[in-house]
Amino acid sequence: MSKTSDSTTISLLTGASVDSASRTRAQHRISLSTKRRKMSRRANLIGICGVCSLCLLLLIATTQHRPASMTISNGMSVGVGDISGVQTGYVDRHHVGTASVAYNMTATIADVLAAQRTKILTEMENFEYPQGRFGVDAEKLSDMTPATNGTPVRSVIITTWRSGSTFLGDILNAMPGNFYHYEPLLSFGINQVRDAAEGAEALHMLRHLLHCNYTNMQEYLEYGKQHSYLFEHNERLWSVCKEFPHFCWQPKFLSPICKLFPMQSMKVVRLRLALAKTLLEDNRFTSQKSPIRKVLQK
Repeated sequence: MSKTSDSTTISLLTGASVDSASRTRAQHRISLSTKRRKMSRRANLIGICGVCSLCLLLLIATTQHRPASMTISNGMSVGVGDISGVQTGYVDRHHVGTASVAYNMTATIADVLAAQRTKILTEMENFEYPQGRFGVDAEKLSDMTPATNGTPVRSVIITTWRSGSTFLGDILNAMPGNFYHYEPLLSFGINQVRDAAEGAEALHMLRHLLHCNYTNMQEYLEYGKQHSYLFEHNERLWSVCKEFPHFCWQPKFLSPICKLFPMQSMKVVRLRLALAKTLLEDNRFTSQKSPIRKVLQK
């Protein structure tokens, strides 16, 4: 009897001990799983904070080292940097409306022209000069630049709207050393020049531009200030205008920089053929020394 009760007691005690150990192990596993989840969440949070901090630091660094660039009222973006060897120095800042405009005030027109001359020399380094071909007697760069009393190669596209002339103009503008007079008659609106008064004004403007003469061109320049795309297609000029906007619309700057280029191209869609004939028969353009290449599109 006593043996039976003792075995029963031992069995009960052993079962209780087993159940207790099982519960302890289960609680331990739950505790470890909880800790792992907490550590995983903490690691994720630290990772997210680290990535955000890195992005913030990169943003600050980019902002501090980026050249200042803003947009002024006529839509022209300007910046501070260097252009073809002209290093920026003292930077002046003006407020136009809510925009802050920054540009270099130490470089003179002579400095900018010298830098542009160097850039053109680099562009023309591997250029094959005509040397009598195509009616152009030029053996070196100075033979083709008006600034050195040379004769540039002038190309004029005379066409109408939707004829692919913009694409053709861009092809000509891809030539090294090209100065592009894009749609100089934009101020005449969406119509072709017909009457005598407008015709005389248009021919005056085109002749002046083809000779790099920006004097007495106030209406043209005022229109360009309000419609910057008049100059934007001339990438070589516009890159300078973005760095030195205070020079961009001045005849004393535009005339000499235009005369540095050995190639001069122009695209016109607002000129009637009768007026175009007058322009192309101008003795200053049709002489053997100063030929003009005519591109007529139908």
